Amino acid sequence: MFNFNVLTIFSSIVNLLVLAWIIKRYFIGSLLRIMEERKRKIEEAIKTAEEKLKEAEELRKRREERLAMARDEAAKIVDEAVKNADKLRQEIISKAEEEAEKIILKAHDIAKAERKRALETSREEIINLSKIIIKQFFAKYLPPSSEEEFLSYLVDSFDKFIMATSFNSLKEVKLVVPNNVNSNIINKIEKKLRNIIPGNWNFECEEDPSIVLGFKLFLGEYLLDHSLDYHLNQIYQHIRETENI
Repeated sequence: MFNFNVLTIFSSIVNLLVLAWIIKRYFIGSLLRIMEERKRKIEEAIKTAEEKLKEAEELRKRREERLAMARDEAAKIVDEAVKNADKLRQEIISKAEEEAEKIILKAHDIAKAERKRALETSREEIINLSKIIIKQFFAKYLPPSSEEEFLSYLVDSFDKFIMATSFNSLKEVKLVVPNNVNSNIINKIEKKLRNIIPGNWNFECEEDPSIVLGFKLFLGEYLLDHSLDYHLNQIYQHIRETENI
């Protein structure tokens, strides 16, 4: 059985009350303050964390927006670069085609000029050679009577022209013939001209070795050219027109 001592129990109760008062007086308040401070700090930390989290979320959103804008801008830059590259390619192709066309045209012009120059160079050679050949041929094979008939034929071929043209004020007629033409032929031509051309005009005959064959007849301001040079030049001109040079 337990033995209870009233004094001991009372002193224990008093000690307990004093201890409780001391704890409440000196420890409970401090402990509550510490706990309150800890709670406040925890709440502030939570609030700060929430703010940081909110800021982080806002930063993430801004980052995503900037990334989206950057992607859009990059896409625009790429599209613009592609368009510019295509435009530049077209310009380069067009310029190259223009340059190629210019080069081709220039080559055609050069070839045409060279062809013309070659033909011009050979023209005189052909004419001179033709004169020599024809002169030698007629000197060797053409009898004097044939030359007279040829000149008479040429004069007769101008009858219509001479008769259709007015020579009322004609003062001089000049006949240019090759070398060594028979004087009888010249007299016959003069007589023929006086029969078809009215008026009192002076007649002059001149020899020109370059004519070779045929004659030139000056009727005032008119020239009737039936020389070999004239016909060779006509042939050459026809060749030029045919060849389009």
